[in-house]
Amino acid sequence: MGKLINIEMENYQNKKGNTFKYIVLVLLAIAAVGIGIHLFKPKEIDVASNKNMLLFIQNKIIDIDRELADKSDGADIATRVSWHKSNTALYGEVKDSKDKEVKQETEKLKDRILKVQTLEFPDLRQDYVNSKKDVLHQQSIEIALSGDKKDVLTFEGAVFESKKNKKVFMKNIDQIIHDLRFHQVVYKWADGKDGNSVFKIDSKKDSEI
Repeated sequence: MGKLINIEMENYQNKKGNTFKYIVLVLLAIAAVGIGIHLFKPKEIDVASNKNMLLFIQNKIIDIDRELADKSDGADIATRVSWHKSNTALYGEVKDSKDKEVKQETEKLKDRILKVQTLEFPDLRQDYVNSKKDVLHQQSIEIALSGDKKDVLTFEGAVFESKKNKKVFMKNIDQIIHDLRFHQVVYKWADGKDGNSVFKIDSKKDSEI
């Protein structure tokens, strides 16, 4: 009788042990399925992000088209430069998207940006020169613009014979000459080859985003 009880107890323990193993295996399988779903299920946030990208791109294209059609908004130079920078920033955010629709709209955006930059930057440089003529004239400095794309800026005055004065002046205008994409700055203080200094500026072309 005692032997029979022991056998039954062993069978019970074996069944209990097997049941526990089955439960563990089932839990592991469920966990594996859950991980697989998490890893391979399309993320809704990506879809939302693509929709936002499309919305921003399309709105910017409309904005640029409006600018191309009518340039008479009267905005100052700083505001216009900031607007161009915002165009560049948006393009930088979306240009590497893998979404097919976003990529198509990004190409349209690129085309519009290049058009408006090529059209407006020469005018921006001209407006900058015009805005500085009076104040610089009062300091015995003349300012002029040249080059096929109006990207050569010239300052003329006896003050520029000093290397120190040129260095200080150059530092003060560094930001604006890069923002407006000037490619050369010339300082003149006398007639002749030895009466001027030429500085080449490493700035983007108008046809470059």
